[in-house]
Amino acid sequence: MPSDNERHVHAFYAALAPGHREPLFALQSAHVVYELPEGMPAGAGRFEGMPAVLERFLPEFYAAFDARFVPEETISERDQVVVLGRLRGRTRQGGVPVDVPFVHVWTLTDGLMTRLRGFIDTATLARALEAARR
Repeated sequence: MPSDNERHVHAFYAALAPGHREPLFALQSAHVVYELPEGMPAGAGRFEGMPAVLERFLPEFYAAFDARFVPEETISERDQVVVLGRLRGRTRQGGVPVDVPFVHVWTLTDGLMTRLRGFIDTATLARALEAARR
């Protein structure tokens, strides 16, 4: 039986689909922190607060990739939910296919997502973007 936190995180991924994004803001704290690998070719770094996520991370990431995060498995313990899945799609430039594993570690506080630590195959993403530029 999924925990409340797992259901909350599943609602987040469901809301990532185009046309269903309104709930995204209500699911996350206004002060949410995203921590993404420095090797990530688009959207690397630490983003503190929804303005940083909306103005810096999302435009950079989605300018490079037309892709979606597909959760395959979740594991929860107390205030953390680990999501294992795949990023599937294409590069925006050149349409190079992308299908790489990811791990997201979410922290939830009082029913809101407050921190994301993301792990992804950055080398494969970088190669896809490089192939798209050729």
